[in-house]
Amino acid sequence: MAAARKPTRRKKSKAEEISGTKLELTLAAEKVFAMNGVQGASLRQIREEAGQKNESAIHYYFGSREAIIESILAMRSKPIDADRHAMFEEARRQAAGKPLSTEQIMRCGMMPLARYLFGTQEPGYYLRFLVQLRMERSTWLHFNEMYGAGMEKCLDALKEAKPYLPKAIVEQRFLSMLFMHTNGMATIERIQSEKGESFRREEAWIRIEDIIACSAAMYDAPLSPETLEAIRGASELYDLPSYTDIAMIQKAGTGDDQ
Repeated sequence: MAAARKPTRRKKSKAEEISGTKLELTLAAEKVFAMNGVQGASLRQIREEAGQKNESAIHYYFGSREAIIESILAMRSKPIDADRHAMFEEARRQAAGKPLSTEQIMRCGMMPLARYLFGTQEPGYYLRFLVQLRMERSTWLHFNEMYGAGMEKCLDALKEAKPYLPKAIVEQRFLSMLFMHTNGMATIERIQSEKGESFRREEAWIRIEDIIACSAAMYDAPLSPETLEAIRGASELYDLPSYTDIAMIQKAGTGDDQ
């Protein structure tokens, strides 16, 4: 466990190699978006947070709000996702062709965020920024295609590990897991920022391990009788193959033992 937690020094990717005014504006935007929302924050607030008096600076370096968001994600998400890919491939190697366990998959999703958070010199705003970004569904979906490849691997692994669950249920639980992980880490980030030197990292690890355990348990939960009844009722009105094919198998008694 300790080895998995330890942050490691890594060579900066080209995506992270921004400096000067562009870096200052990117960091300011990350904070302002985190505190005020991706759409709620004004470009003027970002400029003032960066201490930039030139009113055309944001337009010069970015040109749009979306380009600012992409600059934040390129700086933060790319290295985190690279860590997630490496962790995922190592888990695959150890599994030797067998499906990954739910706990392994949840750890691949969560630990890169934790290593980022505890590997920074000072408390930041990235996790809180992610919470705000995911509230803007269309914007999040757009950027998720570019920066969410690691989490998509996790989703594919869950579908492989849970063939007896309806695809729609797996995807629904996956979104709930994203919410649980991101909001949980954002809360730790906020506490770390508020407490400063009195922040107790060991206590934060208790929270992280419990979030992993809870999200794994959510995935491992069988379909309840009430859920199955709701699927049967809905299937009488609509064509729901992503639910009904699997639900019929469970009704016959082959899925409840999983």
